[in-house]
Amino acid sequence: MDLITLNSWWDSKSSINNDKHLRALQKFKYIYHPTLLEINFLNNSVYTIRGPRQIGKTTFLKLFIKEKLKSTPKENIFYWSCDNLSSKNDLITLIQEYMDFCKVKNAKPEYILLDEITEIPEWQKAIKFVIDNNITPDACFILTGSNAIDLKKGTERLPGRRGKHGKDFFFLPLTFREYVKLIDHEWFQKHKMDNVDTLKYNGNELKIFFEKYLLTGGIPLVINEYEINKEIPNYIYDLYYSWIIGDVLKEGKTEQTLKEILKSILLCYTTPISWDSLAKRSSVKSHITISSYIELLSNLFVVFACYFYNIHEQKIIFNKNKKIYFLDPFILKIFSNKLNIPVEKEKIIEGIVGAKIKQKHILDDMYFTKIKKETDFVIPPSTGIEVKYQNTISKQDFTNKRYFNDFMLLSKDVFNTDTIPIYIYLFLEET
Repeated sequence: MDLITLNSWWDSKSSINNDKHLRALQKFKYIYHPTLLEINFLNNSVYTIRGPRQIGKTTFLKLFIKEKLKSTPKENIFYWSCDNLSSKNDLITLIQEYMDFCKVKNAKPEYILLDEITEIPEWQKAIKFVIDNNITPDACFILTGSNAIDLKKGTERLPGRRGKHGKDFFFLPLTFREYVKLIDHEWFQKHKMDNVDTLKYNGNELKIFFEKYLLTGGIPLVINEYEINKEIPNYIYDLYYSWIIGDVLKEGKTEQTLKEILKSILLCYTTPISWDSLAKRSSVKSHITISSYIELLSNLFVVFACYFYNIHEQKIIFNKNKKIYFLDPFILKIFSNKLNIPVEKEKIIEGIVGAKIKQKHILDDMYFTKIKKETDFVIPPSTGIEVKYQNTISKQDFTNKRYFNDFMLLSKDVFNTDTIPIYIYLFLEET
């Protein structure tokens, strides 16, 4: 393998500036600097970064390399995109070739960055082999992947081999708060510590930001394309649609079945529904098939499920009806447009609220409950959140309040003791 192809900085540190991902970044009006750049990645450790495709994981790695080149010998940093590797043996060979290169150059491998490692079947066996045989002594591995479960299970099969500091990170679409920080950093710095009372007087600005966020979601490329064109070009929709379809096909599933299932989800968006009901709404007759597709879409960070929570028994009931939300409003928009199924604004907004909670509790399941009326989101043990994107709020909207220690009603614009506008809630740092 020609290792220097993807490691141009070995010739000259300044070559990193010609990297295609960093060149593309310079064309953006809004350049996102991930908080992961502030992490101190230590040697003799294995780190993972999980997140959807086309969200910026590769660009993060290139920014990381650029930063490390300021203080690290250039040959000590190795990057590879695993899309073109077909087996664990290919990965072992690749790393051995890099180590041979290091011996020739009298270099010490400090950072080994393996991008989209989940493309390689049984990749964890290769990493285990390399570590067990001390092929890369003291190196820091940073592994990225777009399949959450594969990367999670893979690292679980590396017991005792991830070092003292090995950790898992998530790289997800920007929340509304992160979006505001990106597009108006000065405004964000001025108001980032504001509470509900002070944000009340800056509601108009937040509302403007929120209307744009509804269109672009939290994907930096989409945000920048919208700012340039004042609309989202068709190629952006095609790019993300192709990514999702491509990953689904890799798992032996079909585009037609996926579209049938997504159509059913969109038609009953925010409504609790069973796998059987989804099957009956489509030509997919097996609830097992429905479940497997939803699980795959969850692993690819496209959707997430919200399960029923018995507030009295503080117990999750997985076999009851559940709600399916998209992790980002732009991803919802892709399929809404593709399948010609419009989704009401208030439902999209409910999904955005759910996505904020999900990102904050990314390793936990999401919940809702129904006593006399439904409560949209439950954070155990006893926090309830109800979304009402409407002009007026009445007592009937608080029916379940007494069942929770903490209850918050999110409104379109209404402020009172228990009610705040959705756009303010989404901007607040704490859920």
